[in-house]
Amino acid sequence: MRLLLALVFATAVHAAEFKIGIHTFTVPDGLTVELAAGPPLVNRPITMAFGDAGELYVADSSGSNDPVEKQVKDRTHRIVRLTSSRGDGKFDKSTVFADKMMFPEGTMWLAGSLYVSAPPQIWKLTDTDGDGVADKREVWFDGKTLTGCANDLHGPYAGPDGFIYWCKGGFAEQHFKLGDGRDFVSSASHLYRMRPDGTGFEVVITAGMDNPVDVVFTPSGERLLCGTFLQNPANGKRDGIYHAVYGGVWGKEHRCLKGHPRTGPLMPVMTQLGPAAACGLEMSRLSDWAEEWRGNLFACNFNLRKVTRHILTPDGATFRTTDSDLLVSDQTDFHPTDVIEDSFGPSSLLIADTGGWYKICCPTSQLVKPDVLGAIYRVRKSDVHMEQMPRVLGTLPAPRPDGSDIVRKLNMDIPVFREGTVREILQLGERAVPSLTESVANSAHPIGERLASVWTLTRMPGEAARAAVRRGLAQTDAQVRTAAALSIALWRDKGATDALIPLLADPDLHARRAVAEALGRIGDKRAVAPLLATDTAGDRFLEHSVAYALYEIGDIASLANAAAGPGKIAHGMLTASLNTKPAPAMKPIPVEPAMPGPDAATLARQRARLEELLALSANGDAERGKQLFLDAKSLCITCHAMGGIGGTFGPDLTKVGAIRTPRDLLEAIVFPSASFVRSYEPMLVKTKKGETLGFIKKDAPDEVVIATAPNVDARFPRADVLAFQPAATSLMPAGFDGIFTPAQLADLVAYLKTAK
Repeated sequence: MRLLLALVFATAVHAAEFKIGIHTFTVPDGLTVELAAGPPLVNRPITMAFGDAGELYVADSSGSNDPVEKQVKDRTHRIVRLTSSRGDGKFDKSTVFADKMMFPEGTMWLAGSLYVSAPPQIWKLTDTDGDGVADKREVWFDGKTLTGCANDLHGPYAGPDGFIYWCKGGFAEQHFKLGDGRDFVSSASHLYRMRPDGTGFEVVITAGMDNPVDVVFTPSGERLLCGTFLQNPANGKRDGIYHAVYGGVWGKEHRCLKGHPRTGPLMPVMTQLGPAAACGLEMSRLSDWAEEWRGNLFACNFNLRKVTRHILTPDGATFRTTDSDLLVSDQTDFHPTDVIEDSFGPSSLLIADTGGWYKICCPTSQLVKPDVLGAIYRVRKSDVHMEQMPRVLGTLPAPRPDGSDIVRKLNMDIPVFREGTVREILQLGERAVPSLTESVANSAHPIGERLASVWTLTRMPGEAARAAVRRGLAQTDAQVRTAAALSIALWRDKGATDALIPLLADPDLHARRAVAEALGRIGDKRAVAPLLATDTAGDRFLEHSVAYALYEIGDIASLANAAAGPGKIAHGMLTASLNTKPAPAMKPIPVEPAMPGPDAATLARQRARLEELLALSANGDAERGKQLFLDAKSLCITCHAMGGIGGTFGPDLTKVGAIRTPRDLLEAIVFPSASFVRSYEPMLVKTKKGETLGFIKKDAPDEVVIATAPNVDARFPRADVLAFQPAATSLMPAGFDGIFTPAQLADLVAYLKTAK
C-alpha cells in the first residue's frame, strides 16, 4: 500500500507556484516555498549544517572564479552562522564564524565543532568562548592534492557508526596509511572513512568517476552516494545516485582503476540523473511527513535548476527509485547545491541556491555572474504554519534521569537531537549497555529506537557492546539484522562468525548481503565454503559482496579448488586475487600554465556580436534546425551525438537544452573557444617530435592518446611526452556566424533547446 501511494503521488500532475524575488518556484500541491535567508545575511550559500541550538552554519562563497592555486593562497570565502531570534526558522542575524577560507565544499557539525572541507584539507573549527566566532582552527585531514577543478574533496559526513566519511574526486595520486598499517596509493575516486580521533582510516568504495559528492545513510546503515561523470556522456546520461556497498567499484572505465580488485563489471547506477551536476543529497527522517515522504531522497541538480525527489524501494540486495521533481525554478541562474532536513521542523527542508557565480569546471557562457546572488529557501507542508514550529533550543532533551529513559529518546527524528542523545549515552559508557541491549532485542520498541541503539552500541568499545549488537542478528525485523551485520563488519567481530554463517540464507537479500560483507571483513576461513554455497539469486550486489568477502578472506587454495567446478564467483575472485597488483607508477607529465584566453577587448567584441545575433535570431524553427543539425555539410552530426546518433568527437548534446540557455548555445556555436565542456578541454601535447592539439583520450603508463579529429587519434609513447599545456582554442572551428545566416542560427538554437 505504501508503494502504491508513493507511485500515485509521484505521478500526480498537480503543482503549486510561488513567486519569490526573480524566481517562480513550482512544487507539488500541499507544499509551500518561502525565503529562509538571503543577502546580506548570506550571499552565495554552498553547503549548510545545523548546530546543537538550531544555529545554521553556511559555507558562503565570495564569488571568486580564480584558479584554485590562487584561491588556496588568497582564501576569500567564509563560513557564516545564521540564527533566528524569534525561533521561527526565519533567520535574521548573521555572524562570520570563519573568514579567509579556501573554496568550501562541505560542512558538518559534530560534537561542538564545525568540520569544513576546503581542498585539500578538512578543517575542524571550534568556538571555544561562545561568541559565535571560531577561534580555534585545526586541520583534521589533509589530502595534499589540489587539481584544477578542486574536486579532490567533498564532505565530510557523519555516519551513524561514529565514523566521518568524505569523498575524493579527480584523479590525482594520493598516499595514505590505512588503519591496519598498510600503505595505500591510488589516483582513483573514493569514499573514505575515519574515526573523529584520526584512527581507523578505511577505503569504502572506489570509482572511475570524476566527482563523488554527497553521501547519506539509510536507518539500517546502507550508504547512498551521488556524483558526476559516472559514465562518459552518451544518450543524455552522465550523473546519478548509487548504492555504495563496501568494496564496490563504480564509474566509467578509467586508467585509475587498474590494480583495484573488482568482482566483475562496474557496479550499476541506482538512479540516472543525466547532466545534472549532482551535488547535495538528503534523506528524510521526520515522522510528521506523510508516510510516503519518510525515507525519500532529495537531490540537488545544479545544472537543471531543480531539486528532485526519489522514492526508495528495496530491490533485491539494493534499491530502486521512483523519481519526480520536488522544486523547480524558472530561472537559469538558480543553482541548488545543498538540501538538508530542517531542524526547525516539522515537515521542512532547506535548500541552498548558490546563485550565478560558479564557473570553474562547470562552464556555460563566458559571462560569469557573481552579482546574481543566491539564497536559502524552505520547502514545507502548507498546513503547518511558522508559529507552530518549535524552536530547537526550547525542545532539546531534558537532562537524563537514568540510562533507560535516555535510550527511549533515540527515536527522536531531528538529527541534532538524536546526536545529542547518543553523546549522553556514550558518556554513561557500559552502564547504558543493558538498556541498549533490551532496546535492540525487544520488537515492541519503535524501529527507529532499535536501529539507533545498534548504532550507539557500534560507537562503544568493548565486548559487552559487541555481544549486545550480536543480539540484533536474531531479530525478526530485517532492518535490525542488516544494521547488526554492518556493525559487526565494522568491528570485524570474530565472536559473531557462528551466528552469521546461517544468515547467508537470510530471506531478506539486504541482510544476506550485509552478512557476507561481515564475514569477509572478519576473515575466518570457516566462512569460505558457506559463502561459495550462497544463493546469490542473480543479484549483482549480493554477488559482489559474496565475491568480495572471498577475496578479503584470501583463501586462495580453496578458491582454486572451487574454480575447477561451476562456481563462477570463485573463479572470478581467484582471477581478481591474482591480478590486483598496483598499477605501474606513472611518471607525472608536467602541466604548463594555460595559454592566455581572449583579452578584454576581444571579449567585448564577442559579447556585442552575440547580442546582435540574438536580436537577429528570434523565432527559430526547431524542425528546420533539426534538418540543419543532421546535414553532414553542417558538421554538427559529424562530431556530436543526439539521442545516440552521431559522432563522439565532441560533447553529447542529447540533453543540452536542459542545461544551456539560448545565449549559451549561440555562444558555443559562434565562439566555441569561449568555454569548454568537462572532458573536452583542448590540450597542447608537447613531445620530443613536436606539438599536437587535441583532447586527452588516454593517459596510461605506456602511452598517451590524443583525439585530434573525428575518428583520428595520435598515439605517443609516454616517455616521449614532455608536457601538457591547456590550450585556449577549441577544436571546434569558429566562424559559423559567417557560414550560417542569423535565421539558420536561430533554427539550430531552437532545435538544441528541445533536447531535454
